[in-house]
Amino acid sequence: MNFHIEKEIFKYFPGMKVIAVYAENIGEADTEKIADMLSKAWQTAGAAAKKYGNAQSHPYIKPWGERMKAVGANRKQFPSSIEAMVRRAGKGGEPFHISPMVDFYNAISLKYLVTAGAYDVDRLENDMWLRFSKVGDTFTALDSDESIPIPAGEVSYADGDKIITRHYVYKQSKHALLTDDSKNVIFVSEILGELPEETAEEVAQAITDGLKTCFGIDTAAVILDEDNLSMYP
Repeated sequence: MNFHIEKEIFKYFPGMKVIAVYAENIGEADTEKIADMLSKAWQTAGAAAKKYGNAQSHPYIKPWGERMKAVGANRKQFPSSIEAMVRRAGKGGEPFHISPMVDFYNAISLKYLVTAGAYDVDRLENDMWLRFSKVGDTFTALDSDESIPIPAGEVSYADGDKIITRHYVYKQSKHALLTDDSKNVIFVSEILGELPEETAEEVAQAITDGLKTCFGIDTAAVILDEDNLSMYP
């Protein structure tokens, strides 16, 4: 599985960097360490939401609404994953748990206030792309067994004609979804150009260090940008 970005994407996301980390043969997770990471990150995100009045006003999160609006996705209708999580953290209470791998990348996302996700490489049928959707693409929502056609022009992660995420960082598909049996996984994090220059390196290091600490995986991160559009694990 290789990962590519369509160059046209950067016209709408200037200066963006996309971190990609391929983790192979993932074994048993240290759930206590992951739970501790998530709890601390949840508190950090909750404080960030309160500092700026709401999640969408934080200077790391606000640019997502502006960038997605430029490609036709209204923020109120299609909020970024980090906005949705920080809004939830701002209400207090305990963090929600899904699975060790999802909790792990959510902890990274919340700590650094960036978007992050992961996909099961063994369930992909082609190279993975970050591209604009086109006629013939389909999407299967998490709460549905039916694939639906989607309009052309949405920023999407895609596997052939199967869309993995709609509106980039909004909603994930059932296709390539992580399960408890996932062994080979690609982790991604999208760092907008409006964020501090050092953010991408910090997040990349946090992912690789965390995979070592929490899963016993030695791996390396690749940082993609307008001049480096592909990863070949």
